[in-house]
Amino acid sequence: MKLTTGHDGPYKSPIKLPKKRVLKSWIDYNGHMNVAFYTMAIDKCLDIFLEKTLGLGETHAKVNGQGPFVVQANFHYLNEMKYNDVFFIQVSLIDYDLKKMHLCLEIISEKENMIMAISEQLMLNVNLLKRKTEVYPDWAIKRLNLMKENHRNIRLPKNLGRKILIEK
Repeated sequence: MKLTTGHDGPYKSPIKLPKKRVLKSWIDYNGHMNVAFYTMAIDKCLDIFLEKTLGLGETHAKVNGQGPFVVQANFHYLNEMKYNDVFFIQVSLIDYDLKKMHLCLEIISEKENMIMAISEQLMLNVNLLKRKTEVYPDWAIKRLNLMKENHRNIRLPKNLGRKILIEK
């Protein structure tokens, strides 16, 4: 498999992605950012992370026929985002194996420097022709291993892995 994009580290802990701004079209009838746009913002930034950091994004999919599939995502909406708010997303690698990656993505308000939402995601590496999971290339495993080492001391949000339930 051909190494196409990304870099071999070291990796910041956590990885801070480019700033974004809440658009007027993202605001719902409650006067805050609709949940669909939290998901879209996280997904667009996840694509940047996969492409520019790990080299497992769109270019890798086109050149090597492997792509990342999110198979589970949990969201925690902690604070309201409003029109024109500036934010960034930071990514932490929680764990990985030969075919999977477990990530934490946090939306951080630039003004308040506060976590606005968290998404925990489990991704599979998929052969795009066979539509079956497949082992990451050796160069990707090396990058994931270094990132896991660089992220070993990250304090992850306590919300990760929580069940949805009504506490009594």
